Amino acid sequence: MKPSLSNRLWDTDASVKFMLVAAAIMFFFMLGGRDLWTQEWRWANISWQMIYSGDYLHPYLAEHAYYDKPLLSYWLMIAVAKIIGSLSNWALRIPPALASLLTVYCTYWLGTHLVNKKVGLIAGWMLITTYYFVFWGRIANSDMLNLAGTMLAVVWYFAKREEPGLINYTLFFLILGVTALLKGLLGIVVPLIAIFPDLLKDNRWKLHLRLSLIPALIPGLIVYVLPFWASSHFGGQHYAESGLYEVYRENVVRYFDPYDHKGPIYTYIVFLPVYMLPWAFFFLPALYYLRKRWQAMSWNQKWMVWSTLLIFLFFTLSGSRRNYYTLPLVPFATLMTADWIASGAQTLAKRYRYAGIMAIVGFILLFLNFGVIQPLYYLGGSQAFGRELKAQATQTRPWSDWQIVFLDARSKLTFYLNPAKPIQILGLPEQGPHHLKIRANYTVNDFLKNWPIILQHKPDVIFVTRKMYVDKLQPYFKDYKMVVEPQSLGQRLLHKKDSDVGVAFIPINK
Repeated sequence: MKPSLSNRLWDTDASVKFMLVAAAIMFFFMLGGRDLWTQEWRWANISWQMIYSGDYLHPYLAEHAYYDKPLLSYWLMIAVAKIIGSLSNWALRIPPALASLLTVYCTYWLGTHLVNKKVGLIAGWMLITTYYFVFWGRIANSDMLNLAGTMLAVVWYFAKREEPGLINYTLFFLILGVTALLKGLLGIVVPLIAIFPDLLKDNRWKLHLRLSLIPALIPGLIVYVLPFWASSHFGGQHYAESGLYEVYRENVVRYFDPYDHKGPIYTYIVFLPVYMLPWAFFFLPALYYLRKRWQAMSWNQKWMVWSTLLIFLFFTLSGSRRNYYTLPLVPFATLMTADWIASGAQTLAKRYRYAGIMAIVGFILLFLNFGVIQPLYYLGGSQAFGRELKAQATQTRPWSDWQIVFLDARSKLTFYLNPAKPIQILGLPEQGPHHLKIRANYTVNDFLKNWPIILQHKPDVIFVTRKMYVDKLQPYFKDYKMVVEPQSLGQRLLHKKDSDVGVAFIPINK
């Protein structure tokens, strides 16, 4: 008798290696095929400026001090760029993709060691086929890096919770210190919240209340503080921001007295099921049946519920709420759901069958979306524009001799132009969701008022702007060669408007 689909994925004889290979395919296949997404430009621009200046201690975004995140996420991307030879989409995205793979394995480990291998494998496959988990695993960001560190800390706790001692404590605090350098203090707080219920169980905290905790804290504290100390003591005499103050502002002030990202109190009630899709169709029943199952559940199974609940409450009680802050909840909610799928003898076969179908269909659809459709959609476009502009410009002078000025051009183009010098970025005052419509009505005098530089015709300055401004700006660039960004394959097929594409004006040397 042939094994069923679900048995192939997560039965006792199923292979974790097969699951990890599937995860690697999901996270790495055509990883560089998509253009930079909005916030990826921050990591691209900051990393580029660090490489260009040789200053890896003072992050700048578009030539402005920008220390809202610790340094480690940039360093990881730069390290990959050094290894593969260039700062590319791949270099920016490989660290989060590796972090996704680590998160999948940690989730599998927790499910396996706290309940059984079936729960671990189900949870792993669920993450691989969860849309937003894959989405964040394939873009440059610090959130997935932070999540991997969080899960690794929780795994280390459970692996060593019966082995108290200086070395185990030291490694635990080192994991926390490194994780906090990826995004902020959440890398410390969330793992501690997750293990808190287990520490309370049978007064387990007493086992760990030891003097060795004090010296064990020191290496982790040094690792965390060292980059901030170096930032304030080496170079950057005129740097406008303090790294440690930004940690306080971004983590403490924003939690209790937010200055932005003020989502409603029900934000995570809405977005946790969204971030669990398509597995929300199993997550919601798992919540519903908790009351009936509770008495029969082991402590480890209950811990999955308590950790999810406490982390959910922690984020909900914060005054600052955004939909992607939901991401740290996903592995814990996945474990809880996987445990429900694997429980209940009467309905087990049906749940297994539906879950197996969901995993296979989900994998195929997500692979097609992220690995095939998106790379085809972005084929050409910004990357082709960067190559063509460089080819045209180097016909008259070496690329390293050119200075580039952006006139409200799209930020991500700075990355694809791969400039030899920092780009001067000039914007326009209107911001908000309708800013482009407002700017489309600008007059020539409005442009001259905001960009007097367009009257300065220097032979080594290339101007880059949006196509919507060309008719009004072109009279000032009569002796310039114009290079227009081609629309991507997807934009052409969908007949998208091209008013937002990039246009470059290159001086013609006579």
